[in-house]
Amino acid sequence: MTAFIASVMRGLVNIARILTLPLLRAAGGIVLTLAVPTLRALAGVCLIVAAVALASDTGTMTMGGQRNIKPVAIIEHWQQVAPTSLESTRTFLTTRTRPWVWDAFSAPLKLPTFLFFTVLGLLFAYIGRRRNRVNIFAN
Repeated sequence: MTAFIASVMRGLVNIARILTLPLLRAAGGIVLTLAVPTLRALAGVCLIVAAVALASDTGTMTMGGQRNIKPVAIIEHWQQVAPTSLESTRTFLTTRTRPWVWDAFSAPLKLPTFLFFTVLGLLFAYIGRRRNRVNIFAN
């Protein structure tokens, strides 16, 4: 009886593979076709934002010829640009979920803006990079 159940299960698994594998390959191909250029574009935007943030943080040159570099955190930029949005996000995350969710969400926001967007841009660029095609049949 156990051998019969095992053979039925193997047959069902094979049928599931036959039915779903082409669909998954097609969906995966569509996702990759759209995702890779999108990730490259996001990488470019993130790196431009990082460059602008770094230029903004370096400020102007003082009379003594020195630059005062004052990195500004993302949460400070958010507070300056849209304080009600920041407060509503904080309120939403602390009331609808656990309070530690806001702490986990806001931890990366305390990083300097240029550093955060540089890391994010490099991550998007790495994920969206062009893959080298290897011809396994070449001799």
